[in-house]
Amino acid sequence: MRRFLSGALPFYALAGLAMCMYLVLYRTNLFDLNAIVQDATGSAWFLAFMFACVLLETVFPYFGYFPGTALILMSAALNPKSADVSVFIVAWLAIIVGAVLSYGQARFFRPFLQRVASKAALSRCESLFDAYGPYARVALFVHPNACAMYFTALGLLGRNLTRELAHLCLGAAASVGILFVVVTRLVSSAGATDDGQLQVLLAAALVAIGTLVGLYAAWRPDRAA
Repeated sequence: MRRFLSGALPFYALAGLAMCMYLVLYRTNLFDLNAIVQDATGSAWFLAFMFACVLLETVFPYFGYFPGTALILMSAALNPKSADVSVFIVAWLAIIVGAVLSYGQARFFRPFLQRVASKAALSRCESLFDAYGPYARVALFVHPNACAMYFTALGLLGRNLTRELAHLCLGAAASVGILFVVVTRLVSSAGATDDGQLQVLLAAALVAIGTLVGLYAAWRPDRAA
């Protein structure tokens, strides 16, 4: 059970955050997010707006679950014509820059961590990362927040960044690509509307992926034994 939770809980936490944002964005009257995104898609600053939103989402832990991915989904759902290759490239670059910034700030705070954490605790973190780190790369293909968490862990443990950049580039491309494919299919069948269903779908996907990763993490060590 412990192995299962170690693999599944990060994805479950992201799904919970996604649902919290769904409640805030779509079930309250704090602001009209649809109107904001519709105005942004018609602006000359749309690409800069999208880059900033996704970048905030991929810098961990300062911004938590900033709805950058939700804005990508909404821009495609509300105005499919605006969701072209340029948006894909901007979102891809934002994920990469955000993950590298997460790594950099973690490396900056690493000396402080070494002073407040015991050597035994750091050793346990190292052993867990050695055992489950390859599975965590799956997160790079799922969500920008997961990329940020993974690269924050890399920085805190002092791991090499350059060896992970290829996984980051591929994962970011896959993550944004999957979002675009799913959204364009939904838009073609349901029309250009958004009432939060895409955010719920994202949360459900995170739960499903977390369950699969948790099952794999729990099953593989027993098989190796």
